[in-house]
Amino acid sequence: MACVLIYSRGTLVRESMAKMLQELRSVKEICSVANQAELSDIIKENDPDFVIADIYSRNYGTDLLDSLVASYSPERIILHTTKENRHINYYNSVLGICHFVYAEDSVDVIKRGVEKILAGVNGLIPDNYSGILTNRECEVLRLIALGKTSKEIAEQLCISKNTVDTHRNKMLQKLNIANSASLVQFAYNTGLI
Repeated sequence: MACVLIYSRGTLVRESMAKMLQELRSVKEICSVANQAELSDIIKENDPDFVIADIYSRNYGTDLLDSLVASYSPERIILHTTKENRHINYYNSVLGICHFVYAEDSVDVIKRGVEKILAGVNGLIPDNYSGILTNRECEVLRLIALGKTSKEIAEQLCISKNTVDTHRNKMLQKLNIANSASLVQFAYNTGLI
């Protein structure tokens, strides 16, 4: 059972997140903090298994996350943010944060995401990548990672080769990845394969 620390300047976010966490059997203790200056002290005092940091309520600079990562393991940080946050790749590749839940999702979806993370599943981009990639893009990415050519993927999915290439290019843009080899690595790192 886990101890979870909630960090948010928003009272409503802290209260609703705490209420949601109370319903999870895997959570034994919940604490929260609203002041960034107190965050490191609370972490040292409580030694939580995970920290949920709300970066949706306010426009934070990287100082919050740099401070959090400096005093806490990034694998134990869950960011509460929006699907439109264009810095997710940065948070993951530079800061090492790999768990995200999205403010636009329903409480049930957030709850399932947190449960998976607490159970040890990589929360970088759960299920169908929580809106970052479409279901079809996920299918194409799986087949790319399995070594299929665009022509083979097109035949298997009953779409044109041009459509496969369009999906590939959109994924490269969405994920801010340079080439298909990096897409394959991404698929392996996120558990898609």
